[in-house]
Order: sequence, then structure tokens, then C-alpha cells
Amino acid sequence: MNTTTMIVAGVLALLLVSVMFRLIYTIATNMNNGRKFHLALEQEFNKFRLSNMLSALGINKTTYLYQSKVKDIHRQMKSCASCENTDECDETLATPNVDITEIKFCNNEAELQEIKRNQST
Repeated sequence: MNTTTMIVAGVLALLLVSVMFRLIYTIATNMNNGRKFHLALEQEFNKFRLSNMLSALGINKTTYLYQSKVKDIHRQMKSCASCENTDECDETLATPNVDITEIKFCNNEAELQEIKRNQST
């Protein structure tokens, strides 16, 4: 092998190593940002009765937050915030073992039934 071939091979090897390290760094950064995002979403979500309703219905909140679309979660939180049935919701949440058929008053009833159905299977 001549000198030029060795230099080109060395440069290519350095580029390959550089790309590998950048790829690993980017993946780690994205995973960290995803964890931070979901933590902030969970903290915001916990401020609503919807969080308590999920627990009362036996729906896993972590699974819900990670598998549902963020725009759907925000829409459901907004729907919960604008709800006028808070007294009935609080009464229902105060009882143990809330049944999915007992939440006709909830603005998110259809979505909650779908979520419950999906997590059951």
C-alpha cells in the first residue's frame, strides 16, 4: 500500500468513528429530551380531574401518556378544563370502583371508553 491509500483509509476511518459518536450522542439527547417532555406532560396532566378519572377507571396513566397522541391528550385536558359537570365528576371520583358506564356526564367519555378498551386487550 502506498502513502496516499493509507491517508485516505485513515481519513475514512476517522469519519466513520466521528459519525458513530455523533449518532450515539444524538440518540441519547433525543431520548433525554423525550423523557423531559413526557415528565412535563405528566405534571401538567396531573392537574386535571382527568388524571384521577383514569386512575379510577383502572387505566394506566403512563401507558396512556406514552401511547396516545400529544394533540389528543391536550384536547382531552382542554375538554376536561372546560367541563361544567365538576360536581358530578367529584362525586363519581369519590366512590370506589368507578365503572366506565357511569361517566355519561364526562366530556371525554367516548375517548376514555376507547382507551379502556385498548388497554384491556
